[in-house]
Amino acid sequence: MATVGNVVSDHGRNGAGRDDAHGRQASGRRLGLVEHGGGTIPLILLHGWPQTSHAWRHVTPLLTSDCHTLAYDLPGIGSSEPAIDRFDKWSISGDLRASLEQRGIRRPLVVGHGMGAQVAYAYLRRYPTQVRGVMLLDTPIVGVGGCEDLFTSSAFWHIGFHQTMSGDTGLAELLIAGREVRYFRSHIDRFAAHPGAISDADVAIYAHGYQGPQRLAAGFALYRAIPLDIASTERHAGTVDPPILLAFAEYCHATVLPEVAAGLGEAGSRHVATSIIADSGHWVAEEQPAKVAAVINRFIAST
Repeated sequence: MATVGNVVSDHGRNGAGRDDAHGRQASGRRLGLVEHGGGTIPLILLHGWPQTSHAWRHVTPLLTSDCHTLAYDLPGIGSSEPAIDRFDKWSISGDLRASLEQRGIRRPLVVGHGMGAQVAYAYLRRYPTQVRGVMLLDTPIVGVGGCEDLFTSSAFWHIGFHQTMSGDTGLAELLIAGREVRYFRSHIDRFAAHPGAISDADVAIYAHGYQGPQRLAAGFALYRAIPLDIASTERHAGTVDPPILLAFAEYCHATVLPEVAAGLGEAGSRHVATSIIADSGHWVAEEQPAKVAAVINRFIAST
């Protein structure tokens, strides 16, 4: 794991899950995070499924020294406290806001990938005057034009699988518990252009972040909340000024990049720019960390 300036809570190390003086918010669930750098520009990094804050390990050392980077674990996952409900992205954006307020952080630039991108967009919609800008990495936003393939293409069969219940328990939990490493490995390989960029040791760290019934269920609950996310996205449309940068992978969602950009514009985002992460599958932060860091650094300089 990359060396960091201040590890608040890092599930990839022994002693994971510890609280520091900032560990508990007056409101909102405690979110684990890794901090890097001592700059004046706050940069929030939000991972997707089936990952944790570990996903950013190669990117953070390459960011401008002006950054103070906070790589969060989503609720119930990794070093965040257990969570059993409120996995809609609007609610999670409130947890993130509480954590940032407790730390005195104002107007961050928020970067999200996968489910983290859905949270980043919800944060923009909920706190539009408190965001410097938002970057969405290889992720269409549900409820916005350009997301249709997520629900119609056989490539994304896992979305319906993760949403399916068997009585009071998710079907995915019943079938995958105890097989997390194998399932995560197969999922990562399906969407990677360079599977070797994510080692078996990395996959084991991710699986550890979802270990146990509550944490495993938390990951799938992010998918079960998608109908709520769609309704929230449609309900909270309207003009927003902070810039959005879409940086999509050449070998994954780049094919729908124009549709997603147009959809965000139609939903009220006044400033939408696009970029393609060349020679990458979905896992851009690990397959092409230097290119991702360069795009982030340029975005920081432009905002």
